[in-house]
Amino acid sequence: MNRSTRARRKPRRPVLTICGSGNAGHALAVVASQNFDGDVDWLVGSKEKADLLRLGISADGLRSTGVIEERAEKLRTISSRPEEVIPDADFVMIVVPAFLHASVLRSITPHVSDNTAIGCLPTRGGFEFEASPLVRGGGAGRNRRLFGLQTLPWSTRVVKPGEIVHFGAAKTEVLLSALPSDDGPELARQLSTILGTRLVPMDAFLNLTLGNPGQFIHPGLMYGAFRSWQGEEYDTDNVPLVYAEATDETGRLVEQMSREALSVARAIETHSGGALDLRGVVPVHEWLQSAYSHVTADPTTVATCFRTGPIQARKAPMIEVSPGRFVPNFDYRYLTEDVPFGLVITRAMAEIASVATPAIDEVIYWAQSNMRKTYLADGKVQGPDVRELPIPQNYGVSTLADLIGWYSDAATESPQPAAERA
Repeated sequence: MNRSTRARRKPRRPVLTICGSGNAGHALAVVASQNFDGDVDWLVGSKEKADLLRLGISADGLRSTGVIEERAEKLRTISSRPEEVIPDADFVMIVVPAFLHASVLRSITPHVSDNTAIGCLPTRGGFEFEASPLVRGGGAGRNRRLFGLQTLPWSTRVVKPGEIVHFGAAKTEVLLSALPSDDGPELARQLSTILGTRLVPMDAFLNLTLGNPGQFIHPGLMYGAFRSWQGEEYDTDNVPLVYAEATDETGRLVEQMSREALSVARAIETHSGGALDLRGVVPVHEWLQSAYSHVTADPTTVATCFRTGPIQARKAPMIEVSPGRFVPNFDYRYLTEDVPFGLVITRAMAEIASVATPAIDEVIYWAQSNMRKTYLADGKVQGPDVRELPIPQNYGVSTLADLIGWYSDAATESPQPAAERA
């Protein structure tokens, strides 16, 4: 290439890579196409999924319905091969269920460039422990940033893969945290534009782990709907409406779990002597009012927020066992994500902080019996199924001093395991 050709070369366009082909991946493809000044690539879990999405998009393009009506106009590459879509990415956004976070991180790590921002939408409990090696250490010139969102900015569902995604509601604001945390304000500014939602930066990632509202809402609603279930089947007309039929008792249980997590946050915050700011951990009722007040008819209580909010038509997750006959689906993400990667992580933090959590314990014991798992045993987070979870104890963090030290390190530098800091 001669000098004049080099002089005429156009500047490289920024690249955003989506990791995940589900509801959030489809939604992000549409929203990023409208708001991101660059190209959008899409990493999916298999060649078959990539082919399915390409087939759908080739027909009439991916479009959205509901409160956002747009098209995914900037999709450039859809691939199941990380080496094709990760190395040039300025932003990598992971939008897969929590149990897949570790495998996605392993697959992309060899290909992530030094100046990439890697994020999770939404993050779940303990994601920071799994992902911190991506930004740790590194050598000259490395400027990787890690971020997480408290929740998705939207309620969304795929109608037809590669063709239609529906937006049921959009939140007015969402919390963001980053590692190193000093990068949070700038990332919040950039991503607010890309996602079309106001993002509020929080200093400590622990705000997202303890302040994750889904861990109280989803298991709480499932517990409320099926705590007395004894194997009976439902027909199509009497499948519970998980939000619209939430009882006052269910609302109080969800609120109590939230209060327990708030007690954990305040105990850690107090013990830190001001080193950790956990103001992002708020009561679930306050969060519901903040996120959905514009589309909620009666925000008086947690239960009325559920019953008069934006997704009243959503039915409880079910399995069809014979034509027109259903039983509860206890392998749905309301339990498989929000218990092991939500309540169990919060319960592990509570154990470190010596805070009692009777409501959280009650729901975990009920959920694990239906999930055929054991997280809580003899009142402690020591069941065999916690071995692969991102609880702090699995990362050498077992005391309050360890926990506060890990998150304090993240404020200005990449966090190290407790054993390395000792």
